[in-house]
Amino acid sequence: MALNDLRVAFRQLGRKPVFTATAVLTLAIGMGVNAVAFGVVNGLLFKGSSTSHRPDLGRVMTTPGGDEGGNASIADFDRFAEATRGALDLAAEGRAALAWRHDGAAETAWVLFVSPDYFSLIDPHVIAGRLDVSRTDGGVRAVVIGERFWRDKLGSASLAGLTLRLNDTDVSVAGVLPGSFTGPAGLYSPDVWLPLKDISLFGTAPELQARETQWLFLLGRLRNGSSIAEVQGRLAAASAQMARDWPESHRERGARFRLFTERNSELRGIATGAAIGMGIIGLVLLLACFNVANLLLARAIERQRDMGIRAALGARPSRLMRLVVTEGFVISALAGIVALLIAWWTQSLVTSFAMPIEEPQHLDLTPDLNVVGFIVVLVLIAGVLPGLWPAIAAARVNVIRVLGSQGGNSASGRPSPWRRWLVGAQIAGSTAFLALAALLAQSYAGLSVADYGFDKDHLVVAQFYPASNGYDAARSQRFVDQLLARTRALPGIADAAAIDDAPFFIGFNRVTSVWPDQGTCDDDKCPQIPTLAAAPGYFRTMGVSMVAGHEFEANGSENEVVINGPFAKQQWPDGRGLGETIRVGARGASYTVVGITGKTHTRGLDRERLTIYFRLGSDHYEQSLTMVARTTGAPAPMVRSVREAAQEVDPNVSLIAVKTMDEQMAVQLWPFRTVSWMFTICGALALILATVGLAGVVIHAVNQRLREFGVRVSLGATPRDLVQDVLRNSATLLLPGLVLGAILAASAARLLQVAFIGVNVLNPITYLAVALLEGAIVCVACIGPALRAARVDPLIALRSE
Repeated sequence: MALNDLRVAFRQLGRKPVFTATAVLTLAIGMGVNAVAFGVVNGLLFKGSSTSHRPDLGRVMTTPGGDEGGNASIADFDRFAEATRGALDLAAEGRAALAWRHDGAAETAWVLFVSPDYFSLIDPHVIAGRLDVSRTDGGVRAVVIGERFWRDKLGSASLAGLTLRLNDTDVSVAGVLPGSFTGPAGLYSPDVWLPLKDISLFGTAPELQARETQWLFLLGRLRNGSSIAEVQGRLAAASAQMARDWPESHRERGARFRLFTERNSELRGIATGAAIGMGIIGLVLLLACFNVANLLLARAIERQRDMGIRAALGARPSRLMRLVVTEGFVISALAGIVALLIAWWTQSLVTSFAMPIEEPQHLDLTPDLNVVGFIVVLVLIAGVLPGLWPAIAAARVNVIRVLGSQGGNSASGRPSPWRRWLVGAQIAGSTAFLALAALLAQSYAGLSVADYGFDKDHLVVAQFYPASNGYDAARSQRFVDQLLARTRALPGIADAAAIDDAPFFIGFNRVTSVWPDQGTCDDDKCPQIPTLAAAPGYFRTMGVSMVAGHEFEANGSENEVVINGPFAKQQWPDGRGLGETIRVGARGASYTVVGITGKTHTRGLDRERLTIYFRLGSDHYEQSLTMVARTTGAPAPMVRSVREAAQEVDPNVSLIAVKTMDEQMAVQLWPFRTVSWMFTICGALALILATVGLAGVVIHAVNQRLREFGVRVSLGATPRDLVQDVLRNSATLLLPGLVLGAILAASAARLLQVAFIGVNVLNPITYLAVALLEGAIVCVACIGPALRAARVDPLIALRSE
């Protein structure tokens, strides 16, 4: 019976190739955009490391997570490993950047330090060589490299005798991991995996070995017979002991163990965002289903005589419903095949929306069985939803009416209320998408050209970390001084200065406690204010104005600070600030305010954040540093010159990144750009679907009204009268959808006002422009059917009756 229904469905659809192609492509658009979006979700949540699917693997998270995100220090790892021995196999991984020396120059190698048991817990597939990240008493240490690094940087060289020089330390390459492997901590795709116990031998920054530096991701595997409660008890005991041993850094710290299958907080956050995004994009599929439902309803009216004959010959209502539903499934299945091709074809396009950061990341977007299964679910949904009402209508066919003398054209040419509702929903949905896309585009465009208080159009930013390349503070300072001198001497460079973190850097703010005028911070209730450390000339180089006082001078005191305007207003509402003394830090050290900056954004796109600037001192040279250089012209051509200048100063120091300030800010603007493009793409697709849907309704209405038009022409109606009548009826379908869509968009924008920075979400001009654009496009699509009505031959139209 099912095979017979399929044969009938294919035969019926083959007789109407235009209808079939329109329905298939319509559903394919809705399924395709959902399949592409699910491919991203699949890569984030369901692919990646196999650890997320192991029921006995989990993560040890320190609490409170704070800026460290639940990570641990090396000292924490050692204590936790000892405390949970016999109940939990514990391993650690930590990200770092080292200098890879080759061909007389240094390049940044993104590495992952791992503990000895790391690979035994994860058990990844090796594409060449063997897994061997070991510490040896003598000779060359063994490491594992990534496939991308092996192929792109090393030219797929033979592993036999292959060595690398990292921070002036030689290592031998033992094996190669596939590029799709990212480990349990996220999308980070390192170049090299190194032994964590050898970290001191690689001359890394001393702070990585400090017990207060939480930078390691800890994962553990439950031993047979052990329970989560037992592990949790041991972790609590270890945390309490560390709090007693190290009260200054671990007084309020704890730890908990959470299985990966329980979805830790990071994955829950990603899953929530993915669900919201899929829900928004799913509306495109819903609009496509509305469109196909409209087409099937129109086809059901055309097939009333056929269904009447089948009913007269004894076909039951269930049989008639099955015929219509089967046609819907065939259309949906064909659309699913096209959607899978779209998902495969758009892999490279989707990667262009990746976050613009230096750390190498890998997101596998290749369609797999998960994507195929998702499309199958869409096929089932799209096969039932659009055909449900047409199937019910087919089952209720009136045999006597449709087989009477006027059965062939007994149906009215006016759209039914149900079809009007479907068209209105499509128009409303596309209008809402386009209006929100317009608002987001305005916000993104405004943020791209906004004044942030510094000369962002003429700045080059160079980030480096000499301490991670084995340099002490004195040697690091010499490198910075020489780099500044050489950069200032470059043609096209007006000035250069150093700071620990340039505006809109990636990472967490360093903060300090600000003490009250009277009292202490012993109760930990003092405000934590973000801090930066700048060298003399920084504000001049950046183009930041000073509203009071001056910036740091070469011969100034170490106990001087520069503050920004918002901090000055909060601390001294009466307008004081310059020359005042503030107490900051763990011990309440006193600093004198020598300058107050004008408007300058450091992190926030929408507003200034409270900021205190300290003088760049010797302790800062053991951390990551940044040089900003102001150019006399466009900054992009100077990027290469700055990079070459750094290599000439010291080829042993690798630059993490050299880019323009616009590129530096791209990470902060990335969410706005991505969401704006998402709504623009969805809006464009929804507009296409709405246009096709309304045009299809008008075409069907014209076909059903050919006899009426013939009569009207024979009675003296002009072609202009018929065109106006068709367009007027189209407008009655279009206008309610435009109004409802604008109201929906305004309501959503008002509810999510925080996402539309710098935009008046209730500006009527935006909604009017979107409505006019959509109305014009839809009306143009309806002109074709209207002209066909105007060219009707009354003799042919009446003879056909």
